[in-house]
Amino acid sequence: MDEQNKGKGVGRAAATGLGLAAAAVGGVAIAGAGLAGRTAVRRSRAYAVTGRDKVHVFPFVADKVVAVPANDGVVLHAEIDEPDGWAAKVGPTVVLVHGFVLNLSSWVHQRRALVDAGYRVVSYDQRNHGVSEAGDLARCTIDQLGKDLRAVIDATTPEGDLVLVGHSMGGMTIMSFAGRYPELTRDRVTGAALIATSAGGDSLVQLGLGVTFDRIIAKVGPGFLDGLGQREGVWGGLRALGRGVENHFVQKYAFGTDMPKEMLRAVATMVFGTRLDAIGAFLPELDELDVRESLPGLVETPMLIVAGSKDVLTPPEHSERLAEALPAAEFIVVPGVGHLLQMERPGPVTDAVLALLERPRGVDAEKDAERAKAAVRGRSA
Repeated sequence: MDEQNKGKGVGRAAATGLGLAAAAVGGVAIAGAGLAGRTAVRRSRAYAVTGRDKVHVFPFVADKVVAVPANDGVVLHAEIDEPDGWAAKVGPTVVLVHGFVLNLSSWVHQRRALVDAGYRVVSYDQRNHGVSEAGDLARCTIDQLGKDLRAVIDATTPEGDLVLVGHSMGGMTIMSFAGRYPELTRDRVTGAALIATSAGGDSLVQLGLGVTFDRIIAKVGPGFLDGLGQREGVWGGLRALGRGVENHFVQKYAFGTDMPKEMLRAVATMVFGTRLDAIGAFLPELDELDVRESLPGLVETPMLIVAGSKDVLTPPEHSERLAEALPAAEFIVVPGVGHLLQMERPGPVTDAVLALLERPRGVDAEKDAERAKAAVRGRSA
């Protein structure tokens, strides 16, 4: 092929890829407002694959909804779940931090189980996600997300012990937080769980399309998505025509086993409902991530690291490197599941988090670790 036609071929390939970038980037991204103090009416904690609104895809209603101002004025949507009689109990508050292009709905299974087990739970939509406000795109950084987590803690849980649980970009948020606030982490964080995440140091954009094509998506995709995001009518029309494509990418990149169509649509609603300019802004930040210098802030914290054996977005090797850097951490690989493992196989993930929560209460660490592993083996059988 002559150089001119070769160039045209590359251009067509890039154009075709970027035409799918809205879907493909959703796959990459899965790699990760009411008034203050307003109390919602408690409803049944049962969940189903139908949403309470157009953003939060499961009908789980919080006990309290809190508007949290971040340090730059962006208002974050946070929800608090409290077990009956919580005020009289002593125990850590669990803070759940969701991943990229998801929202707090991705924790629906864990929220219910944790409250039923007697724990107070805080979850929130990260900036430019869910119903949290969209801030300056220049602040769509992991460093800023660490500051946002501090704002959520200050507003919802100003005192008492904390256990932080993060999925994908949420895990990166926790690592950033620990590096920025080492004293707070040491004094109040009695446990942390890092699920399907990475401290970076390597390219995180892995679409399985080849190194060159993945690099095209990582470098050119943000500008393309930003431009498409400014043409909402075009994007809405493409989405209406491409539900099957959305489902395909969610199945391919989020899960390791075949999932019901209803679950695929629920996840697609979160992923493809995220603002395109936010996806474009965060994508290079994730691809160039390196928060390894923050890990010493977690060395003295009881840690849980969980990976899915079929995660194609953040393969288990990333979690293995985290476990090497945090040798006291409990490291569990859930067999057969993909990146969105807390929704695909909620049982093993929830059981491991509950086991972690008991460690600060004096449960023997070795027995606790074996119980967590046994729970994973039992639920995977």
